[in-house]
Amino acid sequence: MKLTRRQTLGLAAATVAGSTVAGPLAADAHPDRWVLDTLRRMTLEQKVGQLFVCYAYGAAADTADTRNTKLYGVATPAEVVAKYHLGGVIYFTWTDSVKDPQQIAQLSNGLQAAAIADAGVPLQIGTDQEYGTVVRVGPPLTQFPGGMALGATRSPAYARSAGAIAGRELKAVGITTDFAPDADVNLNPLNPVIGVRSISSDPTLVSQLVAAQVKGYQRDGRIVATAKHFPGHGDTDTDSHVGIPEIHHTLEEWTRYDRPPFEAAIRAGIQSIMTAHIVVKALDPSGDPATLSRPILTGILRKQLRFDGVVITDSLGMQGVRDKYGDAEIPLRAIEAGVDQLLMPVDPGLAYNSVLAAVRGGRISEARIDESVTRILKVKRANGLVDRPYADLTRIPKLIGTPANYAEAQRIADHSTTLLRNDADLLPLSPAPRKILVTGFSPTTLATALQKRGATTVVKDTGTTPTDAKIADALAATGAADLTIVLTNKAWDTEVTDKLAKQQKLVNGLLSTGRPVIVVPVRDPYDVAYFQPAATSLVTYGSTAVSMEALAKVLYGEIAPTGKLPVEIPAKPDPNSPDPAPVLHPFGHGLTFDPRNTRLTVASYNIHAGAGTDNVFDLERTAQALKVLDADLIGLQEVDVHWDTRSQWLDTLAELAGKLGMYSAFAPIYDFDPPAAGQPRRQYGVGLLSRFPIVRSENHSITRLSTQDPNPVPAPAPGFLEVEVDVRGRRLHAYCTHLDYRGDPTVRRMQVADTVRILAQDRRGDLQVLVGDFNAEAAAPELAGLWTRLTDSWTAAGRTTGGPYTYPAVAANKRIDFVTVGAGLRVLRAEVPAEVPAAQAPSDHRPIIADLTFRS
Repeated sequence: MKLTRRQTLGLAAATVAGSTVAGPLAADAHPDRWVLDTLRRMTLEQKVGQLFVCYAYGAAADTADTRNTKLYGVATPAEVVAKYHLGGVIYFTWTDSVKDPQQIAQLSNGLQAAAIADAGVPLQIGTDQEYGTVVRVGPPLTQFPGGMALGATRSPAYARSAGAIAGRELKAVGITTDFAPDADVNLNPLNPVIGVRSISSDPTLVSQLVAAQVKGYQRDGRIVATAKHFPGHGDTDTDSHVGIPEIHHTLEEWTRYDRPPFEAAIRAGIQSIMTAHIVVKALDPSGDPATLSRPILTGILRKQLRFDGVVITDSLGMQGVRDKYGDAEIPLRAIEAGVDQLLMPVDPGLAYNSVLAAVRGGRISEARIDESVTRILKVKRANGLVDRPYADLTRIPKLIGTPANYAEAQRIADHSTTLLRNDADLLPLSPAPRKILVTGFSPTTLATALQKRGATTVVKDTGTTPTDAKIADALAATGAADLTIVLTNKAWDTEVTDKLAKQQKLVNGLLSTGRPVIVVPVRDPYDVAYFQPAATSLVTYGSTAVSMEALAKVLYGEIAPTGKLPVEIPAKPDPNSPDPAPVLHPFGHGLTFDPRNTRLTVASYNIHAGAGTDNVFDLERTAQALKVLDADLIGLQEVDVHWDTRSQWLDTLAELAGKLGMYSAFAPIYDFDPPAAGQPRRQYGVGLLSRFPIVRSENHSITRLSTQDPNPVPAPAPGFLEVEVDVRGRRLHAYCTHLDYRGDPTVRRMQVADTVRILAQDRRGDLQVLVGDFNAEAAAPELAGLWTRLTDSWTAAGRTTGGPYTYPAVAANKRIDFVTVGAGLRVLRAEVPAEVPAAQAPSDHRPIIADLTFRS
């Protein structure tokens, strides 16, 4: 291929100096004149070539690839363009077309030079960049959430801004057409090919956002948008890549559901519409796919909807269009139906020569070819491609993946995350560090986002088809984790994606452990209907980095979940019932919370050994009991540190802290010399375990009667523990106490007075929590002083579970263990876990747990 001197200098200027140049036949001030002049001078072969949009293998225009030779008879992408006078090319990862922005731009410029040298007409360079689940060009181009995520935001402004940024970035690398947006209305939850590519099941919402996307791509981004898949691919359970779907809508149903988004796109100025390889007998009773249907493409799209832009087929290699006719016949019938551009025929040479022969033989008139070429040329002229066919390499860093673009993508994702269930009030998580198992589909990106928030993560990637071994490994890992988050991807699809339903097995296995589990479909929201009910579930509609960051923000309460379901989620279909499945979550559903409220879980547990029978401390049993509490702060009473054989001479608190991965502080009430040389001191007192780093701890003295003195008198003695932690910028004082056990309340009354005095020393505005075994019930007169400053969480809780009695562990009849809170803390829920058999009880008390919240 020989370039003219003007073309050679122009391409060099564009690729080296960064300037832009016009093609050899620059358009004048009258766009139609350029179109007419160009059409008039083109040969029939060049005109027919304009109808074809094909792929070519190679990272550069002059890259020789044997795959090209096999398919086209020539080696390089530039030679492919020249041989068939192509009107367009399409980029894919598997064609080596989209490695990085500079490479893409240089490939684009090389192909444009080849096209201009051949016919004087620049190429339409396209790709499928729908975002979400369909992306051809990855980072550093900004990666936006996909269609259904946009639908969850309900925001035309976000839809337009995403289209605008996408358009500008694609144009910067020489891509002039995006085969997006998806205008299908996803009415069928079992749709295997559309799903989250669709904005919604509501035609009004789809119409609003599709129109906004069109304006973003075309008016702001200055590239060609392509609405697809006409006449609507949203209500099918067959993938047109592998079969021919049939839409059973009546004409009235098609008019109500499928037509509005395409009408909206046309009103917004859409320049290209892609056909679907689907049969809609209400529109064309012949049974031909829409791509080959004149009643649909000419009768409805051209005449009724008055669309005069470019009609392009979906890939002609898909089975949905090849079931009925041969590969030589398909392009002819498509043109006769009203198609302008033929995308990716299986045998390009056969298709091209078939069209040429049909024109020369009189089956298709050259005037009909001219109609399509005129539309194609008009679109190329309208978007400035004729005047500026080359990408400016010097501007790429200024246009692609800018901080502002990334921030906008994150804003959109932040508003799309949808909270489906929060039955256990697990969300938002407290900001305390914790160990989180992240498993399921592609969990690494989320794990990284959680690590940035102080979590220690264990990652178990099980993919979309987990093996039994991977499932067992993930289930085993839950035992050491404070929380499990499992991500799913089309777990509902047991026909193609996960034929053995192993994702369902994984999720149900995790839920059956009884440990805290958060279930997150990161693609189709319909997944949640195929698991046991999960107390906590969200949906992100995609697994891009911005969607996983948004999920992490919601989990930790940094932002409120504001996404609303753009589809309804039905229950899992019953194969034995003819009735529609009931609705599990309706259209528009989405829970939220106030992100200014920070969550905190506090527990109190007297870990006196045994259940009043064996009097032997069981480290493993106690650690497991504490883990189940899932608390950020745990106050412990009757803690032995190297006491005697009852605790096996262990530092009980240090051992528990190590097993739970928590920080610890200890306040001895009794502190005795070692029983023998070389042994540690024997101590007994109260302790605190904290997920938060401990800023300061102090062992305060309060009035006590020593149990080690045969003639005790009340006197100040240590054993009232204070720990300071920082929780999202607020200082929290956590106190742990063990009040006197005697029947005479005198000492307890003095201890309460001392406690109130110590609490009064904290700074105004600091948060206060007091936990402990008070050895008296809430109404006891000696505790009255506490309630002047603190609130009993059990009586203040919005909801209580179990209890209220905490002592003894078996057949409890007293409430003597407390979590109490000071001003600024609100009690959401309080719980006393159910009784366990004496042989399994780690203590002769039961714990009490309180879920608290405060305004950040």
